[in-house]
Amino acid sequence: MKQFIQLMTLMMLGAFSLTVCDIPVFNSSQAAETEKKKKPRRVPAISQSFYKNLSEAQIMIDPESMPREEGEPVPVPKGTPQDGIDKLLALTKKRRINSNELSQLWNLLAFGYYTLGDVPNTIRAYEQVLKAGEAGPITEALEKNSLRALFQLYYSRENYTRSLHYIVRWEILNGKPDAQVTYLKATAYYQLEKYRDSLKWAIDLERIVALDGREMKENWFYLQVVLYNELEDIDNVIRVLETMVVRFPKKMYWMHLAGMYSEKEWESRALSAYYAIYLQGLLAKNSEIVMLAQRLLNADVSYEAAMVLEKGFKDKILNIDEKNLRLLATCYTVAQEMTKAIEAWRRASEFDEDGEIHYRLAQALAQQDRHKEAVGAYRKALEDDELDNRSDTLFWMAISHMSLENWNLASTAFRQAGKLNKKMAKQTRQYIRYITGEKKRQAALKDMLNG
Repeated sequence: MKQFIQLMTLMMLGAFSLTVCDIPVFNSSQAAETEKKKKPRRVPAISQSFYKNLSEAQIMIDPESMPREEGEPVPVPKGTPQDGIDKLLALTKKRRINSNELSQLWNLLAFGYYTLGDVPNTIRAYEQVLKAGEAGPITEALEKNSLRALFQLYYSRENYTRSLHYIVRWEILNGKPDAQVTYLKATAYYQLEKYRDSLKWAIDLERIVALDGREMKENWFYLQVVLYNELEDIDNVIRVLETMVVRFPKKMYWMHLAGMYSEKEWESRALSAYYAIYLQGLLAKNSEIVMLAQRLLNADVSYEAAMVLEKGFKDKILNIDEKNLRLLATCYTVAQEMTKAIEAWRRASEFDEDGEIHYRLAQALAQQDRHKEAVGAYRKALEDDELDNRSDTLFWMAISHMSLENWNLASTAFRQAGKLNKKMAKQTRQYIRYITGEKKRQAALKDMLNG
């Protein structure tokens, strides 16, 4: 998660470790006081000869970066980028150079080092810009630019403490909070595992955005979710996610919200969230459709569960296999849609000779008084040596035989069931006595009719 936060932040900033230093504290009152005390900076002028040397070095470092009129050709460099850097380094040793010239020189050196991919020297050069500002006045724009470059560079190097140092210095100089920079500050504290400090700035970000009349960005909101989650504040995780699914109705936020509802044991809310994801067409995996169907089934919404599965088959999201067909058949059975249940049990039986499937098929058939077919399914179930409920299967097969008036077969099945399960022995004996009596009654009736 930390790597994800860092990646999102770097992508947003388009940016890039040193020693740990104390982090100054920035607040709005301090910024306001700084703003009052600000006076226009009077910086010394850059001499024409010095400007010429800077321009020559810049052409060597990156001729494309030189300002020119439309149609004017790119100037031809008199050396390589390294030659340009060497020329600038030589200029730093001159004695008669004012603070403004020195800061501009180091700023161009920072650009040169960055062009060569030399980040450590890029950082050193920007810090020299600030050092020049300590010796004399430099432009505020250049100081702010250097501070921003430094906190971005240090952040990209995962030196978050140093990055925070320059962020706060930039904020004080800027005089008012900036949303992007505040987000970066919050993520830096997050990377340092200072979650409460991070949350403070992540929340303050909403205030800053509101004052600017802007909208909160998606990743700014999600940082709050991550932080509340780290602090195990589930209620606030849910609160922010409920806002996010309205503004940014993405599957990952809905799934996270549903998971949080389940953690709070708010199963009806969790089911509603999952169903909302489904209605938006965001459930696109076999496991996700099965999960939703099982949740609907457990919530006694079995027919809707069956419809979810049927659509999954139709949309070719669900695998047509024994497991999914068994679930479909179960949903129809619980919903008392016996014709559809029978069809689903039959289809499931084609994939596996599991006796349990044939037993369930027989039960569904018996409920529709299709006892002859039920007996066949019970027999098929008994062919499975690993069938767990053999006594139940025999018992209900005997009941179907009774309905067909197959008295001898019914008695045999009842006896077998009673032997396997002593708990049902008394009940099976009662049925056998009933069958014996019924056989006598029918025989007597037959004799009377024949007499």
